[in-house]
Amino acid sequence: MSKNSNGTFQSEKANASSSSKFTMSQFVGKVVALISTLFLTHSAYSTYEHVTYLKAVEQAESVLPVEIVIECLVSALLTLCGVIMSAAPFKDIHLETEMAKMTIDQFDTMPSFVSFDHRKVVSTQGQLERRIR
Repeated sequence: MSKNSNGTFQSEKANASSSSKFTMSQFVGKVVALISTLFLTHSAYSTYEHVTYLKAVEQAESVLPVEIVIECLVSALLTLCGVIMSAAPFKDIHLETEMAKMTIDQFDTMPSFVSFDHRKVVSTQGQLERRIR
């Protein structure tokens, strides 16, 4: 739970869901990456079909057709651009800005601060009596 500026508490899940929205450029990047990956798969299949055809007609291996090479290169470049566009923005590397977003409970949770002194102390005689019964 974190405290808002108006004094009310808000759950951490609500904070995380509000900051995980996609921008339009990230959505477009994902679509471009998906479509270009399909074209890259098509060029790989076309290469396989071309090599199979050359083996079927018993022709010596030759170079790939220019259309397949261009399709492969363009789709690989578009896939790279789509992945770059769909990446989330970088976080700030300064520790102060990241710590300003957190509460004390989020970044200072060390086991050394846990205290078990508030628990009920059971006597050794009471433990022995429970074991006998």
